[in-house]
Amino acid sequence: MTGSDGRLVQTAVIGSRNSGRAIILPTDADELTRWRRRHPAYTYWCGTQLGGCGNELSDRLYRDKVCHFAHRPHTSCHRTATGAASADHLFVKDDLAAWAGRNRLKGKATSRDLGTSPGDAVDFRVGAGRQHVRFQFSRLAHAEWHQARQRLATESSTLDWVFGPGAAQSETMEELYDEYGYLLRFRFATHGAVRRIRLRAEGPRRSTDWIPLDACAMTPAGLRVPGVEPRRRSGGGPAAEAGAGRAAAPVRRSREEQVLALKEALVSAARSRTRPTWEALARSAGSDLLGLSVPDRVGLLVAVDQTSGGEGSPLLSALIRTGESDPPSYVGDVVATVGCGVPATAAVLRRWCQREADRAFAVHGVPSRTAPPRLPLTVDGRLAAQQSAEPAQHRTIVHVEGGPVLQSAARPKPKGLASAPGDTEIGDALHRARLRRGHRYAAALMVMGEKALTRLSEPQRTELVVEMTATRRWLDSLPATPAQQSKKSRRAKKIAAAKQPARARKAQQGRKAKNPLQGARPLPGVDDARPKKKPK
Repeated sequence: MTGSDGRLVQTAVIGSRNSGRAIILPTDADELTRWRRRHPAYTYWCGTQLGGCGNELSDRLYRDKVCHFAHRPHTSCHRTATGAASADHLFVKDDLAAWAGRNRLKGKATSRDLGTSPGDAVDFRVGAGRQHVRFQFSRLAHAEWHQARQRLATESSTLDWVFGPGAAQSETMEELYDEYGYLLRFRFATHGAVRRIRLRAEGPRRSTDWIPLDACAMTPAGLRVPGVEPRRRSGGGPAAEAGAGRAAAPVRRSREEQVLALKEALVSAARSRTRPTWEALARSAGSDLLGLSVPDRVGLLVAVDQTSGGEGSPLLSALIRTGESDPPSYVGDVVATVGCGVPATAAVLRRWCQREADRAFAVHGVPSRTAPPRLPLTVDGRLAAQQSAEPAQHRTIVHVEGGPVLQSAARPKPKGLASAPGDTEIGDALHRARLRRGHRYAAALMVMGEKALTRLSEPQRTELVVEMTATRRWLDSLPATPAQQSKKSRRAKKIAAAKQPARARKAQQGRKAKNPLQGARPLPGVDDARPKKKPK
């Protein structure tokens, strides 16, 4: 059994759903057998720190194919990364903790979700956070990296950035080459059930060999890799650099400038069909937004939504999410302040914000399209029925014999759909259809899903493809209905008739049907009643 998108699940965590202790399952049957003997009490989980569902996994041993983890039956999981590299951010945390202990460093490693996955980056801080090393896994735009670097430099005495494969843009590499003469890289090597980090210093003309973390050192000037010259500095050491960092701290802007910058950042996010965190917004709209209190954030967002268009325009504040992809609780205050209602629960707020995000993607996307209706809220903060919010349909009166008949100009909804779900709701609807064994409903949703794929953002498209793949397999596994069987039998007869030779078909057509009454005595009076032929 594989993951929900058909890929093998090779990584898990040991002990519990929230564990950070990662493992790569041995792919060879003999290796897995030895592993089981050594660790008979281990339990494996699709951990939340891997971006998984948190459910328990079982280790599957095969002699004829690769061994892998598998979910229990009837488990829904939207985890997107399942390969051997999907737990690298947890492996680097383990390596850093062991390295810090051997070198008597008081350091702490923390995973960061920068909007793509829980393992976008790992921050390692030493000495009350004044020395900072960031291991960058996800690819950052140069402007985004530059803003993040400026922000982190104001908080640290030394800052080192170590890039994973493909994580550095060419502009970023050129800037670091000009400033230091090199940049730091990392990669992993697999050792049994774990992976170990390797580092090197990479220059435009010369690079060092890949070395283990134990060969590196943490000095007062930062992380040092053997084989490179000390970094070139423009000032007089760390103190001068820290002073330069403080001098480069952003100046507090006026409220109007902050509102304008925040609005532009939210519109840009809607245009690219993404939902940013507040931290991501601060990187693009200005780092002076990072330290704002919740009331100040609410005030800015209310001002943004009040200047974003006329009545009925999508609320840009609904795009903001937390690291867990839920809307922050203060977005509910924004919704209430602008007069859209007061969401009663977090689930209502999440559903409402998802619809508003879809509306923002439709209005600001390229090309733009007609936005779906807003989800109305009742007085008690619940989601109201949507029939009244749907636009009126044009109707045509067709005069036929017996009276006029009303016809809708809109295309009929797929059979089995009482109310069509939104683009982002199709995946959940497919999952519920499989649980309830509603094959007609699922088939109708599959038609809608194919059209929705062109309108969804990349993360939403991936989730929908996972559900559609699982649904297609489920539909294919269902037994054929009597109507389908009769239809198949009729089609088989037509194909068999078409394959017959032409001479056989002619002989069969020329052969007269046998009269079932041939040789039977006529009924009394029948021949008498039959009119006699007149002689010619």
